[in-house]
Amino acid sequence: MIRHLLLALAALLLAPALHAQDLAHQTAKVEDLRSIREIKRLQAQWGYLALAGDWKAMAALGTDDVRMVLPNGDAVGRAGLERSLRERQGHGADGIPAGRLNLRLYISPVVTLAADGQSATVRWRHLALRGENNVSADWLSTTDVIQYRKTAEGWRIAMIRPWVAFSGTYEEGWRHDAATLVRAPYHYTPDEVGRLLPDRAAATSRPAEDLAEDATLLLELGTAQNRVAAYGYYLDRGMYDDIADLFAPDATIDVAGQGVYNGAAGVRKFLGRYGAPGLDEGELNDHPQLMPLVSISADGTTALVRVVELGAYGQHGGDGFWSAAINTFLLRSEGDGHWRIQQLHQRPLMRTSYKQGWAHPLPAAMPIGESLFPDGPGQPVDTSYPEHPFAMQQLGGDLVFAPRGTPGELHITANALAMAEAFDGAENVSDAYGYYIDQFSWRDTGALFARDGWKELSYIGTFIGRDRVTNSMIQRYGENGPSAAMQTLHQKTQPYVTVSGDGSRAQIRLRLLQMNSSATSAGSMIFGVYENQIVKEDGIWRIHGMDLDYVALADYAGGWTAIDPAASSRFAPAPELLARFAPDAPLRGETFAPYPRIRPLGFHFANPVSGREPDTRLIWSDGHREDE
Repeated sequence: MIRHLLLALAALLLAPALHAQDLAHQTAKVEDLRSIREIKRLQAQWGYLALAGDWKAMAALGTDDVRMVLPNGDAVGRAGLERSLRERQGHGADGIPAGRLNLRLYISPVVTLAADGQSATVRWRHLALRGENNVSADWLSTTDVIQYRKTAEGWRIAMIRPWVAFSGTYEEGWRHDAATLVRAPYHYTPDEVGRLLPDRAAATSRPAEDLAEDATLLLELGTAQNRVAAYGYYLDRGMYDDIADLFAPDATIDVAGQGVYNGAAGVRKFLGRYGAPGLDEGELNDHPQLMPLVSISADGTTALVRVVELGAYGQHGGDGFWSAAINTFLLRSEGDGHWRIQQLHQRPLMRTSYKQGWAHPLPAAMPIGESLFPDGPGQPVDTSYPEHPFAMQQLGGDLVFAPRGTPGELHITANALAMAEAFDGAENVSDAYGYYIDQFSWRDTGALFARDGWKELSYIGTFIGRDRVTNSMIQRYGENGPSAAMQTLHQKTQPYVTVSGDGSRAQIRLRLLQMNSSATSAGSMIFGVYENQIVKEDGIWRIHGMDLDYVALADYAGGWTAIDPAASSRFAPAPELLARFAPDAPLRGETFAPYPRIRPLGFHFANPVSGREPDTRLIWSDGHREDE
């Protein structure tokens, strides 16, 4: 009875007038937002299948007439795509055998749906780490513009057009050929990026109570994914108390090839492998959680989130390491959005010293420190590189799955559709910003901002108002476009989104994983964190505020452990040039990437489970970023 009353109330909130046309529009919006989530999930599946070398299953994610554009002739149809993948990625064989690595990450999506909601185009950054034990290791980065089509089988890939950004051996580093470099054209305008859902009516309306349920599930999907993003951000800074808060009291952490950790004490033992709480001076401990594959039970009580954890860590002046693991999180709630991590299954994939690279890997799992031994045996199957062929259980293809056992009660959230849309609107406009600044498209970049939006211009100061933001970038960098000799690839990943009650504004935390490519030498990398404010202005998502805290800036040759502490300051403008900018407000916090110094990083959110406040809380600001 209570459930029926809640659904009836939600129906009234969702469509107060119950006009047929209003309901048709609401039906289309729910369908289209679900389509965006399904497309993102589909592309993540593609990446995980590539990791396992399942070319047939990858090809099955395409339409009957799928096409991949390639330099030496396109791969056409599912059979043609399967053959091409087997030859290019699998060396002519099925699966990924022991001693071979095929890690392919798809990050930073910018999604545009067609006006009828039946097709879509998405811009992705594709980063590949490929290698063979004791033989080779290399990098590849492409910008993939992928078209999708809604079919009777669900969403499928219709066309893939990769544009090579850089490549290179691990020994020599990534770089590009200036003579042949062609940057991917944009398939969108700033307004199209922000106008996330088409203005259309569905051919057949669905009952308001069904729409309320679907919208609530879409909102809960975003909230569950937030928990995993928070886990990664807390791990970066050694915030073990906050990580422990995310886990249920009876949670388990199962590390393939090592063992299982039980309960609160087990969580602490597991975290101890990363070192003591906090960060020591000169310590880098970044663990991005990438390529989320997310699904939820129909009653809203269970969520599954799979990510690739790409580790970059070490001690300045000492050793540095790359690592990769597949983390699968099982989260539970009472159907009311209070998600906690019930299980974490971690499959270590690869670990290597920065100096050697993955052609000469270390054991994939992190060493177990003294007194940190697991509480019991773990997963029986170890699929880590290089000793084992890679295979893993697939999570299925459905965004929403049937609950096991007796279904729980889904707690309907009023205004869930507007709030759920804010998750994707915030990510879309933030990722578009990164792609625009890659190509020095300053006027398009400025057009992403709200009329009274503000932006901190690195090393200079804060500029308030869309025109001031645009002109500051033009003044700093000019309008001659990018140089073929240099590329800056501003990859934005791991979104954590907090939405206001009416869904009209959001704050989003994003990781900057910037990889700069040169035509004449090995590239460089920048690690940092964006904290953006997003508003819906005249029906279009816009950036209301943007700040970036750099963490580390490293040349490829030496990596982060060999950073010159003064290296970042070389980007400082001369005092006379700085005076001519006349910013509206100063920068907040550090001007330059501080590493190897450890400086505070602010958070716009408290711990989502315990409510524990961060040391530096970033509140909404009209004009420049402020601390609470």
